[in-house]
Amino acid sequence: MIVCSCSVITDKDVAEAVSALRTADPFVVLTPGLIYRHLHKRPSCGECLPLITKLMVGYDEQGPRSAASLPHRSPLEES
Repeated sequence: MIVCSCSVITDKDVAEAVSALRTADPFVVLTPGLIYRHLHKRPSCGECLPLITKLMVGYDEQGPRSAASLPHRSPLEES
């Protein structure tokens, strides 16, 4: 699934980035910016950042299967 259409980043890219970053440094603080830098990309509009954050946390805590089941809410719905 494409999670960032501006930079063409998939959920698999996020999972692989989390895995590679954790392998390199188990104590690294994961952020969407770090994921983008690892993938050699830059966010454009920022609409994907909440979803990338949710996927990143899910992959980091429990692996890709649980992250895909997390509901995505837009920033406007969180208020």
